[in-house]
Amino acid sequence: MSINHNTYVYVHAVWSTLDERPVLTGIIRKVLFVSVHKILTEKGIQVVAINGGADHIHCLVKLMPTQSLSAVVTECKRESENWLNDNKFLSEPFEWDPGYSAWSVSPSTIDKTIEYLNKQDIYHREKTLKEELTIFNRMVVSIG
Repeated sequence: MSINHNTYVYVHAVWSTLDERPVLTGIIRKVLFVSVHKILTEKGIQVVAINGGADHIHCLVKLMPTQSLSAVVTECKRESENWLNDNKFLSEPFEWDPGYSAWSVSPSTIDKTIEYLNKQDIYHREKTLKEELTIFNRMVVSIG
């Protein structure tokens, strides 16, 4: 029997604007998501889904084992922050919060994760980013 030696790591990463300022409104979000997708793709990262709210972004990516999640997110945040500022999409200088959150995603739950990301507008009508992250953290703790 031959073993398939392909290894992929699916990760759902979330990061917010500095001080969770709700500056990523409608059209800005749309162009930002296109830019983030391009930034990641150019670095050899397979983007599965991107969405978010006025104060944060969700990215579901497929990493190769040699790709560092921390390096990927840090570089993406730096380049997308520069891109927003260079193109003067906002009236004030834009900054991402220095941190991020991330969770591994089982290949068997990719579809559910994509569905969840696609419904961010609906989800955040009732819950803040802090409430969302608290729910994620509770799920991780209850499993462990």
